[in-house]
This record gives sequence, C-alpha cells and structure tokens, in this order.
Amino acid sequence: MIWEFVATLSAGIGAAGIMMMIRLFIKKLPKWLVPAAAGLGMIGFQVHSEYTWFDHTRSLLPKSAVVVAEVSESAFYRPWSYVKPQVLKFVAIDSAKTVPVGESGQILQTNLYFFERRMSAQTLPILVDCQSGLQANAPASDQAPTKLAWGKTAYTDRIVQAICTEK
Repeated sequence: MIWEFVATLSAGIGAAGIMMMIRLFIKKLPKWLVPAAAGLGMIGFQVHSEYTWFDHTRSLLPKSAVVVAEVSESAFYRPWSYVKPQVLKFVAIDSAKTVPVGESGQILQTNLYFFERRMSAQTLPILVDCQSGLQANAPASDQAPTKLAWGKTAYTDRIVQAICTEK
C-alpha cells in the first residue's frame, strides 16, 4: 500500500513537471494548470491501477489456478466505473492442490482463495462432490463428510467443472 501511495505522488509530481516544462515554452498558459495537471496525473494513475489490478493479480497466480468468480463494482465516487465496471474482487481455486477424500474419489477437497483489492487474500477449504455437483465447507477432522450441509452456490458449477474434469 505504501508503494501505491509513492507511485501516486510520483505520477502527480511527474504530470506537474511536464506542465511546468510546457509553461516554459508557452508563456500565456495560466499558472493553475500545474496543480491541475498534478491532480489529473494522480487520478489517472489511480484509475489505471484500479483497472489493471485484476489482470496483474491473476498473472501472479500459478498456472494451475482457475478463477471461478469475478465481482465487478461501480460506485458514485468513481463515475468512470459506470462505463466499465471494475473487477475489485475475485475467487480462485488451485486445481493442483485438490486432494480426494475417502475411497470413492468422488469427493475432492480444495481451497477457495478470495482476493480483494487492497486486502489480504483469504482461504476457505471446501469439499466438492463430483457426482452430485454439490459443495460443502470442509469439516473439522472429527466430522464425517456425510453429516455436512451440502449445497450449491452461484459458483458451484464452475468449481465442479474446474476440479472434477481434471481428476
């Protein structure tokens, strides 16, 4: 977060510097253009950073990671997000870290990784029943998988497709 702050300040100083250089050659430009350029430079950097965060973060994941959900958001204080909503949250699984549970091999355990802009990633272990296409939160070590609350979420089908077709 500190590096993003430093980069934002640098973008503002750079934009102000460019405008100062332009003012050296075009003397009739008003003085207020220098701070205006600094502000626009900082806003422009932040907008660019918001829109490239998802692709950059996804590129850092291992090749076996599959994005199963993207959450796009718009906000009144970011009017440009109404034109193209920004992906500020997403959920991924690492199909390489999927392990079978039990003898049948139809129930697989994997982790859901929740990513959100400017937040630490969160992990949730889940079980997926490939035969029925249902999922449940992974049990404590003393709980049997049959006693779990199996169900579907909005992204269960994507999770099942990502991990059950590979095994």
